[in-house]
Amino acid sequence: MQLIITDLDNTLLRSDKSISEYTVNVFEKCRTQGYLVAFATARAENAITRFVEAIKPHIIVSNGGATINVNGEIIYRNPMEQDDVATIVKMCRQFTNDAGLITVECDEGYYCNFVPSDPDRYAAFTYSNFENFRIPAYKITSELENDEWVEEISRVCPDCTVINFTGEKWRRFAARNSDKETALKILADHIGIDMIDIIAFGDDTNDLGMLKLAGTSVAVSNAIDEVKAVADYITDNNDRDGVAKFLEKAILT
Repeated sequence: MQLIITDLDNTLLRSDKSISEYTVNVFEKCRTQGYLVAFATARAENAITRFVEAIKPHIIVSNGGATINVNGEIIYRNPMEQDDVATIVKMCRQFTNDAGLITVECDEGYYCNFVPSDPDRYAAFTYSNFENFRIPAYKITSELENDEWVEEISRVCPDCTVINFTGEKWRRFAARNSDKETALKILADHIGIDMIDIIAFGDDTNDLGMLKLAGTSVAVSNAIDEVKAVADYITDNNDRDGVAKFLEKAILT
């Protein structure tokens, strides 16, 4: 293995959004032994500062795959068209009578029409009611209960894709080729690494493509069944440091 890439929420992070000292120490040993470390997260980069400081990854794939940062250099960015952003936000507001929660992540920052409970997101957010919102964005997430609403948005904005998160009403809209699978292909080509030399960790729908590509794929035991089905291995759950346990056993011993 040469590259370790891991999802954050419900994979590397515990349910209380913490990282154990044990996990920090395991990743430090991996870096010391020459492994490249990467995060692949649906979050914006400015909402993961605490985790970056703890693990010190060489690479950050953020916004679900819409941006790739390699050692401080942005090698890929794929924002949605401004007109699509305006249309999707408008339709989400109309479908929910302005009662649905919305977040938009762009170069200017992280906007939402509510106060985030997650302290990391709270530190990075700007409040907006999204009236006449027309800023280019990397992704939009919205609480939409009705699948027909999502289908209508997809019909009106065919250049965008949607991901439905398991067990949640949140839907994520982004430009095509803004996913972890595409990001991993671009990243591997950029740093000159074969897929066989990549180990990937994940738990949910948006990790599937990345896990299928990686030479070694690992699901935490709290992952959805679809992720477990494609993974080569299943490790302990996120609250029991499953990622670090697998790395310690597989590559540090």
